[in-house]
Amino acid sequence: MQYQAVVRKFGPAEEVVEIERAALPVLRRDQVRVRLLARSINPSDIITISGAYAGRTTLPFIPGFEAFGVIEACGEEVHGLVPGTRVLPVRSAGGWQEFKDTDPDWCLRVPDGLSDFEAATSYVNPMTAWLMLHKKIGLRPGMRIAINAAASSIGSILIGLANAVGVEPVAIVRSEESLQRLRGRIEAVIVDRADGDLAAGLASRHGLDAVLDCVGGARAAVLADALRPGGYFVHYGLLSGQSIPPSFWASHPDIVFSYCHLREWVHSETVDNVQRAYSEVTAQIAAKVIATEVREVFPLEKIGQALQSALPFRAGGKVLLA
Repeated sequence: MQYQAVVRKFGPAEEVVEIERAALPVLRRDQVRVRLLARSINPSDIITISGAYAGRTTLPFIPGFEAFGVIEACGEEVHGLVPGTRVLPVRSAGGWQEFKDTDPDWCLRVPDGLSDFEAATSYVNPMTAWLMLHKKIGLRPGMRIAINAAASSIGSILIGLANAVGVEPVAIVRSEESLQRLRGRIEAVIVDRADGDLAAGLASRHGLDAVLDCVGGARAAVLADALRPGGYFVHYGLLSGQSIPPSFWASHPDIVFSYCHLREWVHSETVDNVQRAYSEVTAQIAAKVIATEVREVFPLEKIGQALQSALPFRAGGKVLLA
């Protein structure tokens, strides 16, 4: 038997996620069973639980896109993995349970140099940051970039990865409290408290090579105004709760706009390429170039308390299930 966090209807996570006990199925010949040790609660989990991706999510389901564990058992047709191997199973949900039966090809190898908690936070944010910087904008020394929500978990990772190649971003935050949480080397800080603050802060910083935006809304146009012709605008979140207005594209025809969704990239790439990128990311974590703060840890069976602590998402670290 094992504990599982199950969603049987879409809605607010605090209301629809239930903890259940279930028997372990017979392990398929072509799968591995991973004993999960630590799991993150991420915005992508909550969005899926809400029903935003109902067209590709079959009820009931077990949430959790980021979970670390060790191989417990291997099916008879599995080669190259053995019990005890540290892995992070990706490409599907199902992390919020004690054991996950999964495709061995999509178990990313986790180096021994990472702690369990580092491993459990090594995928969603770090890989998304790596994808934006190295695949979307082609980060190189001398580039000038701006990052909003810069004091968030992914914001600090973006700054760390940028610093690793000699780039010091313009950091945009919303409060003095967030300002105190900034880590890494930055070109400048803009505290965007009210209308007009962002435009004033960027007034002397036009000609940016790239903007990484996880806020959306009307401020997206202000950020795009600061880009050079041909500059990159990468949109990967909607913290404002407001979409980028339709007028954005008509008024910025000379920029390179793209969305960034880690899931789409992982599902379109070979496992070798994903493992290669993940190895680059974990090397930066092991070297303390980037890090994710953990705020609280709850046992899986206390999922209700964990969600109450995690939501709404805010600066100050991740909530884990371990």
